[in-house]
Amino acid sequence: NGLLGLDNETRRRGVRVRTYRVVSLGPGSGLIEFVRNSLPLYEVLRRLHAGDPVAIDEARARMRDIQAGAPGDRLAVYRELTRGSPPAFARFFLDNFPAPDAWYHARLLYSRGVAATSIVGHILGLGDRHCNNILIDRASGEPVHIDLGVAFDQGRYLPIPENVPFRLTRDIVAGFGISGTEGLFSKSCEHVFRVLRTHSQYICGILNVLKYDPLYSWTLSPLRIHQLQHLQGDNVPLGRLLGRDTGSEASLAISVVQKKLAADGLGDEAAVRVLIRDATDPLNLATIYMGWCPFL
Repeated sequence: NGLLGLDNETRRRGVRVRTYRVVSLGPGSGLIEFVRNSLPLYEVLRRLHAGDPVAIDEARARMRDIQAGAPGDRLAVYRELTRGSPPAFARFFLDNFPAPDAWYHARLLYSRGVAATSIVGHILGLGDRHCNNILIDRASGEPVHIDLGVAFDQGRYLPIPENVPFRLTRDIVAGFGISGTEGLFSKSCEHVFRVLRTHSQYICGILNVLKYDPLYSWTLSPLRIHQLQHLQGDNVPLGRLLGRDTGSEASLAISVVQKKLAADGLGDEAAVRVLIRDATDPLNLATIYMGWCPFL
């Protein structure tokens, strides 16, 4: 946020990542600020989709039943679920911000907030972005991300890997309005990406400090993976649960961040277009873990 505040374009637009306070009391305990006026995205969407032909729990169950199937079969189920459930999140702004100026301002804050959290989350490899790990501020419309324990692309090494750079499902896009991912959202993404690339030395410098922190874990434990994807009864090889060689995890994570900032030599606009394409790819969403509710 400090870097975004130093840049003319992002400062003028008020682009920021909504944060909350965390106070560490020890290696395994601390205090987290209660985020007032907020609801989990899941609760918002559950109410908005209450009248859908296929209930959310039933849709998740259908994705779970096909989770071990071929990608083509999983894509067919995903497409069927989305056909019967049109995106509804735009109604949240109509219901909560009835005055035209308040509605417009909330949509701006939401779109710019999703842009900032998406690009920052992509650079840092933030995963596990299911609907209960994103809060919506009912007073401002801003998204607030919580539970940041799956970072540095650890989600890509889960038994059911997450192959999207950030959450950009149909309901998330519906909140942007008629322009969708074009215009306000994509332009905000480009500015955030440019700022992070310009100041990449600061980002990598912070990560290099964490590299030597003995309390920081760069890998997910088998227990944490079980908690994330509820695989207690599944025959998942222990090697896959343990992930990669922990001795090289820190260096590998930092190199991945550096590679993302380089974006294979692409310009800011082209890099953002590739990310949006991957995040909205139906096949990527169809083959993600069913608890992610990718159909919403």
